[in-house]
Amino acid sequence: MGRLLMLVAAVALVGMAAPAHADGMDDQFLAALQATGVTYPDPARAIAAGKWVCQAVGQGTQMVDVVRTVQDRNPGLREENAAKFAAIAATAYCPGALPHTSVNNGPQ
Repeated sequence: MGRLLMLVAAVALVGMAAPAHADGMDDQFLAALQATGVTYPDPARAIAAGKWVCQAVGQGTQMVDVVRTVQDRNPGLREENAAKFAAIAATAYCPGALPHTSVNNGPQ
């Protein structure tokens, strides 16, 4: 449950971090990573990994497992940043893969 909340929080941050005048989805993805403090040594590899996130989710892999794989493949990456990376990738490349949340205001 904690990981899902962390993922949802990261998605909320991404919505605020996307640049207004990006040249393309890849540029928006890289800018969102930078804005949230997720670093990467090679932009092309970061983009490929971001697109892999959507491929994995599209094949039925749970987002928690995707985050774990991102972290395993990048040993210096903290779990929090792996979750941010996966959320940013999903927001950029496959927004339909993100869990939908709703606010329950109680009985009306």
